Amino acid sequence: MNVGIIVQARCGSSRLPGKVLLKIGKISLLEHVIKRLKKIRNKKKIIIATTKKKIDKKIINLAKKNKCSTFAGSEKNVLNRYFLAAKKYKINTIVRICADSPFIDPLIIERGLKIFRKNKYDYVSNIINPTYPAGMSVEIFNFKSLEICNKSKTDQIEKEHVTPFIYRNKNIFKIKNFKNKTNLTKYRFCIDYKKDLLAARKLNDEITKANLKNFSYKKLITIVNKNLSIKKINSKLKTSLRY
Repeated sequence: MNVGIIVQARCGSSRLPGKVLLKIGKISLLEHVIKRLKKIRNKKKIIIATTKKKIDKKIINLAKKNKCSTFAGSEKNVLNRYFLAAKKYKINTIVRICADSPFIDPLIIERGLKIFRKNKYDYVSNIINPTYPAGMSVEIFNFKSLEICNKSKTDQIEKEHVTPFIYRNKNIFKIKNFKNKTNLTKYRFCIDYKKDLLAARKLNDEITKANLKNFSYKKLITIVNKNLSIKKINSKLKTSLRY
């Protein structure tokens, strides 16, 4: 099984422009994502899939600096960008991660991969019936399913968010959603707004202060619950389904 983690990243975010290059502590948001992904057991190829726009060359340079593979494709048709990136690197199992998840838990990804391997699913994720905090979203699917999506008459939402065509067609694909024992969707560890960034910086300060090299999403929740300033920001922002 040739597994590749494809991270979609661009500078043109409407809610928080250039967010993937904004600093959280000493390194950028994107570098935090890469750092977390490198903690996955049995090292996987990490591909940063960005756009062909001039502004996104900074992302390519940053990815190369962090020893990641790169791909530049369509800005609007992210589905096609994923398909061509997977095809270029001959990836038959794709792990989809968004670049706005600086605290993504490697153990959640490992859990998803274990389920995917054991049961030969076409698609495994924790986003269809979400129970994990925002910013802990994982999607795993095979190249064959991605190819079907890319060839199908998909709408704009399906092109932008890559996988909706799969989980909208349960009669075509073998799908599994895995859950956490407790619903923790009230917690946010993704970066969509400036307030998210402020909370992430405070959280990172606490992680640095405690000298935590490895931490789970459960440890992050403990830190948030103990820190009123982070908890206050976290509770004011609505949690949405993370694509």
